[in-house]
Amino acid sequence: MKNKLFASIPSIVFGVLIAVAPQTFAYVCKVGEMPMACHWTAQAEIGVGSLIALLGVVALFVSPQIRIGLNIGVVLGAVLAIAIPTVLIGVCPGAMMHCHMVARPTLIVLGVLSIVFAAIGMWLDSRLAKRS
Repeated sequence: MKNKLFASIPSIVFGVLIAVAPQTFAYVCKVGEMPMACHWTAQAEIGVGSLIALLGVVALFVSPQIRIGLNIGVVLGAVLAIAIPTVLIGVCPGAMMHCHMVARPTLIVLGVLSIVFAAIGMWLDSRLAKRS
């Protein structure tokens, strides 16, 4: 039970945070006449964060072997969450822009934390799967 919660709750929490951070506390630039890159980054992160959270919800109801696969999906989603603001879409080029100073580092940290907790969950579930 403890492994199940540890393998799923962090994914749910970090997935929700990835989805809502660019919209709320780590907000990006307001949309003017022409949306900037940070706007599209925020939109893409809604989908990626929702996917990570959904994988965490599914992990609550499955066996340890399947949770390992779901956590691999969380790791891949978290890598995508990091790649969107850094490589794929990016944020505004201005170094003093809020999206550059706050939103981008926040998404990177949330992605790294998702990877770390998913890796720990995979390790715990692989130990549990070997016993059964």
